Amino acid sequence: MEPNEHLLKNTERLATTKNLSNDRKQAYNVHVNNLFKKRFVITNNECYTLPEPKEMFKDSLWTIDRLQTLKNELNSVKNCLNNYDLDEWQIHTKQRNSAKDVMNRLRKDIQPEFLTQAWCKFYEIVSSFPLVPMNYIHNCSKRFKSIHLCEAPGAFVVSLNHWIQTNIPNIEWDWIATTLNPYYEGNSPSVMIDDDRFIRYTLSHWCFGEDNTGNLMNLSNLDKLIESSKPHNEIFLITADGSIDCSDVPGEQETIVGQLHFCETIAALHLLNTGGSFVLKIFTIFECRTVCLIYLLSCCFNQVCIIKPATSKEGNSEMYVVCTDFKGPTFASAYLNTFREYYEHEPKQAMFSKEDIPCAFIEKIIECNEFFKSQQCLVIMNNILAFKSGDTKVSRDIKEIQRMVADKYIKDYNLHKLTSGEIVGKLVLEGTNSINLCKRALQGSYNERCKRQHLTPWDRLQGFFNDSNKIKIGIPSDEFVKFKCKQLPEDLEISCGKPFQKVYNSRFCSESILKIQNGVDNILANIGYKMQFPTTESINTLTNETLTQSEYKTLIFHYTDSYDSYAIITQIYDALINLNSGETLVLIGYSLLTHLNVGLFYLLSYAFNCLKLKLCNDMGSIIILEHYNYNLKIVKHLLDINATSCDAQRKGKAIFGIIPASFLYECDLFLTIVDVNHWVIKSYVHYIFNTLERDKFNKESNT
Repeated sequence: MEPNEHLLKNTERLATTKNLSNDRKQAYNVHVNNLFKKRFVITNNECYTLPEPKEMFKDSLWTIDRLQTLKNELNSVKNCLNNYDLDEWQIHTKQRNSAKDVMNRLRKDIQPEFLTQAWCKFYEIVSSFPLVPMNYIHNCSKRFKSIHLCEAPGAFVVSLNHWIQTNIPNIEWDWIATTLNPYYEGNSPSVMIDDDRFIRYTLSHWCFGEDNTGNLMNLSNLDKLIESSKPHNEIFLITADGSIDCSDVPGEQETIVGQLHFCETIAALHLLNTGGSFVLKIFTIFECRTVCLIYLLSCCFNQVCIIKPATSKEGNSEMYVVCTDFKGPTFASAYLNTFREYYEHEPKQAMFSKEDIPCAFIEKIIECNEFFKSQQCLVIMNNILAFKSGDTKVSRDIKEIQRMVADKYIKDYNLHKLTSGEIVGKLVLEGTNSINLCKRALQGSYNERCKRQHLTPWDRLQGFFNDSNKIKIGIPSDEFVKFKCKQLPEDLEISCGKPFQKVYNSRFCSESILKIQNGVDNILANIGYKMQFPTTESINTLTNETLTQSEYKTLIFHYTDSYDSYAIITQIYDALINLNSGETLVLIGYSLLTHLNVGLFYLLSYAFNCLKLKLCNDMGSIIILEHYNYNLKIVKHLLDINATSCDAQRKGKAIFGIIPASFLYECDLFLTIVDVNHWVIKSYVHYIFNTLERDKFNKESNT
């Protein structure tokens, strides 16, 4: 759909008027000031009341016609972008973003410990609202605790620390954060944040819940957070910056993230102290569930404001609900049991009936949506006009505005460089190993991505095969590479959690490359095709030709098997305790994608004189551990791991880590392990493609 012609003309006239104004400076000031005034007051000490708990979640989901009209109008404008290549569009809008220079100036002049766009947004919010209620905190002996939900990679925490250190350094602050556990390989990469550098150094502050997945939408994980956060009488700030990837259905972003926002809000009501504040990221407020959620917050807090920070991308729907002066646990406690009933399962009914919400409140929500929707549409249309013109140069007007926004940001929020008080340290974080810091690339336009979803399985497989050919490996194939691990951690750090049968993400593999493997696996599952890699035939050939000596003991795995940590631990433990001195252990098809497998591999290497690894086309990789030397410490470690694994299995859990993640990332083998995993995935995809191509050819030849 093309942009509405009338809207385009109005937008073009506005842009032209500004550019040709005789008093450019005044026009600049108006634009910059408006950028910092994107906020709408929803509640200011109004006496809104909640219905009785038994009256909630009774009525069917309802709609408000005016809000649905606004939603359709916004989506109509968004749909104009469907044919644009996303990478090109993002580059274009980034160059035109009014707040583009803020991060550059902060990086140069302020040098924050962990600078991200989220850091900038939160600093803007904490500098604009009384999120740290000093009157209450002074009554608590100047102690103050904050909880940060869905917090990875940690920018809100670091931003808050910078604000506290430069504004109220005399208070005693502690914090706890939750997020999807980056070290738990059963979490989907589509909902994960790739950057775990800050988390590594602050693990004692992170709560990943009862099952260690970090999934806040699990009730037992919420209860674990509540337990870990005691005492609650010091919790005066809770932030919730969670979201879900909606790139495939951008028009329904609000609906997709609705249950997550509900869970974040209910978590805050469980934890927050009287007088405290809650900051919740949302997108739009068109649907019944979001309207009800904002009404709930307006009943529980004395002040509620919707703000779009100046440093938030102008063309997206992101907004923050800033709630201050919480009425207290006593006010909310009567409703918590009712909310808990719907915590894990999105209700099919509305939280409140339409009649329970005052008409004046509904009018405010409509007005708020009109305010933010009109500004978002204007930005999108201006960007479309510039994109269509083909002029890639950023105008002098935009550059001047960008400079003024950066000036105003630093001046208004009184930013100063930290002289002390960093949490981890800027230099430490910048020097930390991580292979997945680049943003995920969504290649092509939205319409092109939709078309790819409807390709035949063979065409999709061919696409993954072509992608795999672009994988570059840093170590040679068909040659042995020798290693010797130089250091053993002092103690094990065994982590247990919810069992998983498939590796969805890995810190030892590029996210884009693992996505290729999982894409191929999904195709095979959909067509009902079961394959084994490495094959029994190739394993037999290897063992008969090269591993026939009596001192060789072979342990066989398959990359295509369901992941079973209990079985892996048992196999490794049994193999080691049955080895004789001087014997060689050969691992075939052993995956190095998980923290557990890499940790076991690392421990094993200390019980042998030499570790050799070879990449093979038909096998993936072969690991040879030569000349076993009995090592009491390693045997005891494996005994403890095996016993813990058995106990975890009885409790419905599984081990997913045994050595601190930070230790494994800094070891000499880290980059080699990454290369091995990339090679294995490339070999696997080639094997699958060539096998199916051969079968396809044979089938066509026989018809």
